[in-house]
Amino acid sequence: FFLSANQKLETVDTPFDCCQIHYSKRLPMSPHLLQSADTVNTALEPILARAIRRFRALLPREVELVVDLLSQDIRVRAHARQLEESLLSACMIAWQSMGGTATQIIVEMKDVLLDDITLDPQAESLQGGLPPRQYAWLFISNGTRSQAGPFSTVIPAPKVMDESPIGARRLKLQDIREIVDQHRGWVTAAAEVGKGTAFDIFLPAAQPLDIHATDASGSGIKHILYVDDYDAMRELVSETLPDAGFKVTCVDSGKSALQALLAEPDKYAAVVSDYKLQGLSGIDLLQQIKHNQFDVPVIIISGYVDDALRSKASLAGASLVISKTIDLGELCSALRSLLMVVPNPAVVTYSEWARL
Repeated sequence: FFLSANQKLETVDTPFDCCQIHYSKRLPMSPHLLQSADTVNTALEPILARAIRRFRALLPREVELVVDLLSQDIRVRAHARQLEESLLSACMIAWQSMGGTATQIIVEMKDVLLDDITLDPQAESLQGGLPPRQYAWLFISNGTRSQAGPFSTVIPAPKVMDESPIGARRLKLQDIREIVDQHRGWVTAAAEVGKGTAFDIFLPAAQPLDIHATDASGSGIKHILYVDDYDAMRELVSETLPDAGFKVTCVDSGKSALQALLAEPDKYAAVVSDYKLQGLSGIDLLQQIKHNQFDVPVIIISGYVDDALRSKASLAGASLVISKTIDLGELCSALRSLLMVVPNPAVVTYSEWARL
């Protein structure tokens, strides 16, 4: 069984039996769950570590907890408490639904680039609605479903375990899905009778926090106008570029981009536009920018870049053509190089930048 972004999971809460999982059309998110404004750029490993410590205290001594953190420096935008509860709950479900012969719970974390190698060249997004970029990939299973890696670490049980049952509120599968979805991620749950449930959780990796990007004189934070009619990409860019030190305004059409440039022609240091847009295409927008003599470089991005597109964009005056299937960190690097920006030593923390 696989859970897509347009489906939800439901479970019958029978704690030590294999979960009975069904799917239906996605329902509106619960109002008590986090809002995107609550998330902050943070390291993922401490969040996972807290969930693992709490989970180990719940497990019987005879059940091993095996952890393999292939990447420990992954950052995500997260509501730490909500994400911790989701990961703990996924571990609990993997344990409570496993077959009688399973003696291990396995938790793995690594980073993965979901790009044009894993995408159809014509695809604008991955299955589940994920845009191509760098992700943290968490895999939660048991020893019957999968094997631990060669560098795994066994987390020992606490030396003193309370004989009374240890309580922990387990989120419903629907709530896990909703929390991961609000973190711009994707979760799959695969249940197999007699073996248990395994989870794959993808969370978009955040850029390392950076001080804002200015010109060589140290004045003026560079403001980027980003154009894309794909909601998920605008949301990701609106988080990623500020982490890299840029200000960003996201619009959903070439018409809106032109209106923004006409209203404040000197506001933006660069325009980044998707090639395929409703109405004006990215090339049409580029031609209008040149026709109106706006002094701003334009980067064209596309889910599929070939020589024909590069030639067409170059003739129209594009500064760069970049694939949408690269990690967004490469877009940030391209902008820094194109605009010849340097970090501003006067502002040394993200919090100070955020107050500007």
